[in-house]
Amino acid sequence: MTETSRELVIVGVDSAAFAPLLEILEERKTVQPAQLRLLEEEEGVADPQVFANRSIPVQSLEKFTFAPEQVVIVLKSGEAALAAMAAAEASGAWILDGADNTRGDESVTLVHPLLNMAEIGRAERRVLALPGAGAAMVAEALAPLRDQLQAVEVILNQPVSALGKGAVDAMAAQTARMFNGQEAEIDSAIGHRLAFNHLSSSEALLASGHNLSELALVHDLRRLLGEEIALDASINTASVFHGQLANVRAILKEDADLEQVGALLRNGARLKMSERPSAEEAVGGEETLIGRVRQSLINVRQVNFCAASDNLRRDLAMNCALIVHLLLKNH
Repeated sequence: MTETSRELVIVGVDSAAFAPLLEILEERKTVQPAQLRLLEEEEGVADPQVFANRSIPVQSLEKFTFAPEQVVIVLKSGEAALAAMAAAEASGAWILDGADNTRGDESVTLVHPLLNMAEIGRAERRVLALPGAGAAMVAEALAPLRDQLQAVEVILNQPVSALGKGAVDAMAAQTARMFNGQEAEIDSAIGHRLAFNHLSSSEALLASGHNLSELALVHDLRRLLGEEIALDASINTASVFHGQLANVRAILKEDADLEQVGALLRNGARLKMSERPSAEEAVGGEETLIGRVRQSLINVRQVNFCAASDNLRRDLAMNCALIVHLLLKNH
């Protein structure tokens, strides 16, 4: 079977990550238009999509027949997505879960294209999962220091797009209403206004005081960096559409040598040093911005720094495209 005879199937055209993924697939010529299949739950709910100057129809997920020569990207969650994944796996296709459908399933291989791509060859099943965008960014930023790490605390400021396209649309509507002097509607699922706000948590809290996304971030980081590193995380939601920023506190096994830490970070793959990283500066880019590297005033073994990246284009779409390229070429 040749690479060009394979098909790439994307489930979830209405996902926030779909547009940047399609853009990257076209830029990198990962597939030809004839190889691309787009699916949504119901036929006719999404308009045809333009890819490489070709119009690609959006087909019905329920009517679609999966096949072993396909690589299936799942960008949406829910019962229909789970049913599609089960059907695709039964057919022998490769599946890449980009929507946390397989969260907690240890038989699914978590893959970061820079950190553990070789795990694909050892996968128990033909089902792979992408780490969450926050975990992907933080793990990549910490990778140059991995051998020195004892404990890490992450405070992630995620954008509204991390909550999905519905949240992006809701914040846009709230913003428009407020600019027109009207009262903004509060999202009943979140319980707070998204526009012009900064949420300590966009989810219900568990008994520990964490939310589910924070525990998922810790879980992904453990799988990517190693179980021996102590980890904790907080996730705030900032009133911005795209671009994430994390404050990272890393406790090293020995007293911090800032010169050495800086050199390791400067040489890290897809990392770029910036004096004062911002989410806005990172949006549209293909690197994680690292800056404000400093020794803690509390602990001589602790290094604090800031990381910022484009959560959709870089940490989801680009990582997804890199994995898909390998699957189409070698698996």
